Amino acid sequence: MAALFTTPKRNDKTSGAHFIEPDVRRRTLLAHGSWRRVTRRIVVGAVCALTVSSLLMPSVSLAAEWVDVGGVRHEAAAGPTGDAAGTWSWDGADDMKLNGYDGGAIQAAGKLNIAYEGKNTVKTEPDYTGAAIKAQDGTSQKAELNITSSNSTDELNVTAEADAIKSTGDLSISGPGTVNTTSTTSDGIEAKGDLSITGSGTVNATGGTEGIQSKGKTTIDSSGTVIAKGSEGYGIAAGSDLIIKGGGKVEASSIEEAAIWADGNIDISDGSQVEASSQGDLAVDAEGSLAVTNASLDASGVEYGVYAYKGVTLDHATVTVRTSASGGQAIALITDGDDIVIKNGSIVDAFAEGKFSVAISTRNHQPNVAGGHIYISDSVVKAIARYVETGGDGPDHYSNDQSGEVIPEPRGLNIGIFAQTYEGITPASISIVRSKLTAEGDTAAIFALAISEDGKAIGTIEIEGAPIQTPAGGKIINYRYEEEYGPSISYEAGQTIGTGDATIDSPYDAAVAKRTVTVPPEEIKPEEKPGETKPEGSKSEGTKTTKTVAVAATGAKTTGKLAATGDASSAAIIATALVGTAAIVTGALASRKRS
Repeated sequence: MAALFTTPKRNDKTSGAHFIEPDVRRRTLLAHGSWRRVTRRIVVGAVCALTVSSLLMPSVSLAAEWVDVGGVRHEAAAGPTGDAAGTWSWDGADDMKLNGYDGGAIQAAGKLNIAYEGKNTVKTEPDYTGAAIKAQDGTSQKAELNITSSNSTDELNVTAEADAIKSTGDLSISGPGTVNTTSTTSDGIEAKGDLSITGSGTVNATGGTEGIQSKGKTTIDSSGTVIAKGSEGYGIAAGSDLIIKGGGKVEASSIEEAAIWADGNIDISDGSQVEASSQGDLAVDAEGSLAVTNASLDASGVEYGVYAYKGVTLDHATVTVRTSASGGQAIALITDGDDIVIKNGSIVDAFAEGKFSVAISTRNHQPNVAGGHIYISDSVVKAIARYVETGGDGPDHYSNDQSGEVIPEPRGLNIGIFAQTYEGITPASISIVRSKLTAEGDTAAIFALAISEDGKAIGTIEIEGAPIQTPAGGKIINYRYEEEYGPSISYEAGQTIGTGDATIDSPYDAAVAKRTVTVPPEEIKPEEKPGETKPEGSKSEGTKTTKTVAVAATGAKTTGKLAATGDASSAAIIATALVGTAAIVTGALASRKRS
């Protein structure tokens, strides 16, 4: 049988179907990003072209051309207007005030600023197909919708079958008041341009599809609370980057999709507290990178918790990720196009439960792309992967091969921390520096693996300033396996934590540690280290952390040294299980891309 990690030859589309999926994903990304790479060829006559285009383009938005309140249209040419009771007024330009309004839809062409006071309700009739509050492009004015309040007691309640609040341009919500939106069939809040939520108030958006959606950049800079609930769609969906800062609380959830999705980077900082939960698939999904800095993230998904294509950086962050997929693949924290960096006092708790599960995982999914490196420094990390029984034989099932030898046939694969590369820019590596680490997996606690066609690439593990406490006598041990695929051979070479000195050729070898604990010397009780002196430079220093990580990235300092060769084993271990798991993640993500 094939080795656990072995990847078939890349052009073998029959046996290597699991490795074809990343190509599909990559083509999808190129399709969505191709407009960014269109070459601009026209240079001569640029000044004239710009001059002509400025005359033909609509003018910059200055005010609404008209507003429609409760089905009655009011033209800007007619001047200011409103109702006799003063529940609403419009200055004939871009400013509208609501004070105790309780009525039908409000729409405008061009720019509209809505300031609400007191308690206000905007609700559409059952047969009304438009948004409850909407700004749309006018004849000569572009759409822009700004909603604001002055007091914490101000309230705006918006309900519609279609979008509750919508702008075909940019949209902003600010102030200390409360905005509640509900859409039964569409989005709670939607912007075709950029979207921003600022201030200290509360925004509560519930959608039949997305809770909050923008086609552009989304910024939440609030010390208040933002709650976004999606049903068939995302809780929060950003068409480019998503920035969350300001120290407030963001709660996002979805029934069928990711709780938070961004077609760019996700950046959480400034003391913000983010909670994301999905009943359908992922909790957090970023097509770019994920950075959590001086902030917290609590994510819960069914199969995948947090996925960031272009890397994960956790800097003085508190991150909890939970995934549980009975009988399926479960990965708590994963990136497949860059590295994972956990540093500067971060506290990370990752748990994955499934037939094939990994708590923290990074890999490169194409030859010569980034990824496959994990750097942990001056932090506290717990990474646990568990097997879920789905009927039949579990991980400890055994059978006989043709020679009569009793060999294991594992039905699952579960690794706490896993780094993998296939012909990557640099081979897989895991670096643990001055960190308290607990890693557990029913198969292995920690594994670094490099797959290549010449056997020269070697996955490595480095541990510095954090002695291994568990298992007793634990050390970095070597792994090597080779598999023939017709005329070619695929090599797997890496390292894991375990006992003994021999090079192993199966992750199910008895020497592999299923639980690994590392602790910095200053945190070890005196009775646990008799006669041991504290190593120099064990204290956390930001500059030293950076330097150490840089050394680890080059592979210049590695505790374990891999033997050049290893005997092939007859142990039967499931073919390409973890590579297949990562590919399934990639393929699933590709199907969710927005046009």
